[in-house]
Amino acid sequence: MVQETVAHPERKSARKAREHSRQLGALTQAQAALGWGIILILVALLGVIYLSQTSRIATVGRRVQFLQEDLDTLRRQNAALERQIAESQSLDYLQQAAVRLGFRHADPEAIEYVIVPDYPAVTPAPPLPAAAIPAPPDTMGEAVWLAVQGSVTNLMRGESRE
Repeated sequence: MVQETVAHPERKSARKAREHSRQLGALTQAQAALGWGIILILVALLGVIYLSQTSRIATVGRRVQFLQEDLDTLRRQNAALERQIAESQSLDYLQQAAVRLGFRHADPEAIEYVIVPDYPAVTPAPPLPAAAIPAPPDTMGEAVWLAVQGSVTNLMRGESRE
């Protein structure tokens, strides 16, 4: 009986070790499954984000194409309007439009002048007196002196020649 009690604790410890090992194995399998699950969720999340961004980029690209087409249309219309303006400003077109409206070349005999009584006559203004032009300096010293004198005079007046 003593031998049975001694052998029996070894069985219990072996059984506990197996159960403990089985629990550890089950725990590590659960951890591995959880890890793979998290990885799959992250991959799926990245895929959704990628598809969302791709869809937005495609939408914006299409909108840019539409705006580019609108811009091209407006440029063509602008060019047509500029051509139409240039044609309407040509001398031939203006002469034809004047003939259609009943205008004709003026003959000197057909011109009638309107005389307005008591209209003030414009009298020409008297000519301004010519400023006296000083004689050119004879020597270089006189030229320098005139330049310095003119600069000092302008400085005193608050003028400058910039």
